[in-house]
Amino acid sequence: MDPRLMIGQRLAVGFDGPTIPQDFVDLVREYKVGNVILFRRNVQSFEQLRTLCADIRALIVRETGIEPYIMIDEECGRVSRLEHIAVKTPCVLAIGATGDPENARKIGRLIGEELRAAGVNFNLAPVLDCLTHPEAAGGNRSFATEPEKVAEFGVAYIQGVQETGVLACGKHFPGHGDTDVDSHLALPVVDKPAEVVWNRELVSFRAGIAAGLKAIMSAHVVFPAFEPERIPGTVSRNVITGLMREKLGFKGIILSDGMEMNAVMDMFGIEEGTRRALAAGIDIALICHSADQARAACNYLYKSLDNGTFDPAEMEERFRHIVERKQSLPLAAGDGSEFGNEQQKATAREVMRKAVRVCHAPDDRPLPKLGADTVFLGVDARAESFASDNVPLNGALCCAEAFGGKYIGLDEDVPEGTKKAVVFLTRHPDLQKAIDAACRMADAGIEVIAVDMNVPYILKGLPEKTWQIEAWQYDELSLAPVMELLKA
Repeated sequence: MDPRLMIGQRLAVGFDGPTIPQDFVDLVREYKVGNVILFRRNVQSFEQLRTLCADIRALIVRETGIEPYIMIDEECGRVSRLEHIAVKTPCVLAIGATGDPENARKIGRLIGEELRAAGVNFNLAPVLDCLTHPEAAGGNRSFATEPEKVAEFGVAYIQGVQETGVLACGKHFPGHGDTDVDSHLALPVVDKPAEVVWNRELVSFRAGIAAGLKAIMSAHVVFPAFEPERIPGTVSRNVITGLMREKLGFKGIILSDGMEMNAVMDMFGIEEGTRRALAAGIDIALICHSADQARAACNYLYKSLDNGTFDPAEMEERFRHIVERKQSLPLAAGDGSEFGNEQQKATAREVMRKAVRVCHAPDDRPLPKLGADTVFLGVDARAESFASDNVPLNGALCCAEAFGGKYIGLDEDVPEGTKKAVVFLTRHPDLQKAIDAACRMADAGIEVIAVDMNVPYILKGLPEKTWQIEAWQYDELSLAPVMELLKA
């Protein structure tokens, strides 16, 4: 069998821009790359995205004879490549906070409908990590802190997506929820006994597999309990083949996380890292940003087949495994009626409204009435991980304009006569400064409302005499029900 065809099916490659660049066309022609991963940089509008997906499919089918996986990270909340053109959705931590798994199914189906309409057939979601570490790198990308709840909501989301014909992908196996290290930057380690991992991190993945999950993405995380060499799970045969394939019995598609991430690159580089990932049992390695790196990986894999450092029989077996699963892919893009329609927007707003709540009120008193005697301050929205797209928003400034109060910076003095304050909090370099300001105002007798726009641990440093609101994510979707609460 043509080694180019076999190797090309085992890669998913990204590119820049809203149309297919020539270097990617050349890569498909020369190396038979069979799959694509899209990012926000590739998306301008629905019609543009639908045309792009049709062009990708035409190119890859023409050059390889096999349908492509067209992948995208459309999780929910802050990891959304379509947020600027599609429905803004609640993050999965907010969905978990509603207490009703049916909300996860609704949002999963909504996302699946939009992707199918645009011509995307593979959603790199949901995150099935259990939010064990209070400052975990994933933050509000996880459904909950309890493994059983992550499993219940994750399965509902998976079913919602896959009911539309789009593949769902659970990530990041075996789990990325107990580390505060972002694998884009460095190599995380989760050093706990195998039994603990089995009863915590792996609960949601086991449930997903039992429910028919089509794909799983590996984590660039070291789990010494399963891999004594202390190498990332993505390149560990003990983790990918031994644990996922053999012990958990997963028969779907296994993807790597992005191979350019420092957790792998610093240890192995793109060429050897990709070879090791495929040898470990990864079906498709993701090279997200560079045709040159994809070309280098292809050439290195050819040499590895020639010199015997890669088993050609296993390469052919994995190739056939991928091609067989592509035979049931949905092919037709929709006409736009299932992309960003009013019913979908109403569903997202309804779910978000159910999640936003007052989680603490001193002596169970109602929220103070806001007006001209109120100051608004805090931190603004920002990208909280390299997986997310930055959406600039200043909640304090928006509320000051809406309520007729005064917006002040964190370094400004509180005006005389201030009776109330609303402080916005999220992960940010100035977070502690905002918390300190809230504490000083509360100590001075000002009625303080703290609004958490990320994960609940942020509120733990606040005094009991403050009102506290959980809003889960920092965007217009969550800010709207926050303002409704503040107006009540």
